[in-house]
Amino acid sequence: MKKALIIIIAIVFISNLPIFNFFFQENYEYQNFDSSFTYAEESGKGNSFKSCLINYGAFLCKHPEKDQGDNRLYRSFTIKPWRFWEWAQMLFSERYRLPYKEKTNK
Repeated sequence: MKKALIIIIAIVFISNLPIFNFFFQENYEYQNFDSSFTYAEESGKGNSFKSCLINYGAFLCKHPEKDQGDNRLYRSFTIKPWRFWEWAQMLFSERYRLPYKEKTNK
């Protein structure tokens, strides 16, 4: 029993290392309240969360009317706690602290 617990803890720890996350990370999508801004973060493609924030800032600068009211960025992906290899990101990444809004296609 003790050996099995140690093995499980080791698997969870190793699976949260960055190299493992690179291959098994899902694609994340974001949008603003009215879905006039959308962004897809694709693992391994160079589209990062940091790029999303930069693009959203540029979007708000080009559309000052969007800066009024609800100008928050929302995540369009659900949190899947059974994906244990993403637990470290779920705890420490800002993307998981964004409010959730169901994906709206425009």
